[in-house]
Amino acid sequence: MNADTIYTLLATAIEEVIAEPWTIAQLNVYYLASGHEVEFEGTYLDSTGEARQLPTEFSIEIVEAVQQLFTIRDSEGKPRANSLAFTISAQGRSSAEFTWDQEIQDEDDHFMNGGTVKEWIKIRNDKYGSSSEQTE
Repeated sequence: MNADTIYTLLATAIEEVIAEPWTIAQLNVYYLASGHEVEFEGTYLDSTGEARQLPTEFSIEIVEAVQQLFTIRDSEGKPRANSLAFTISAQGRSSAEFTWDQEIQDEDDHFMNGGTVKEWIKIRNDKYGSSSEQTE
């Protein structure tokens, strides 16, 4: 499977989980290389412009395809990335932006080395500041 095929699969999956008229959607993908895992979160704008949470319970086929997308990037020698922002319009225009997020990598490394949640919260607060999740 090539990258274009994976982008098409991802676009179709997003279109299928939105059950109302919409204008644009953004899916954020976080890739944890040590466990070859992906995590998804996203939003879309409905037809009135209201932001809604994007359902991200994708099939295993989509999860495996996105994992493969990161592997393809590595094998092609592209810059390291552990984050993808995939944006698609209701008209089918899409874009993909890969970035490196050191915080994601630090968290992955911490847990892969047997670290605890309590330890990570302290490390994260010291290094990156408190997150909105922790202050809510």
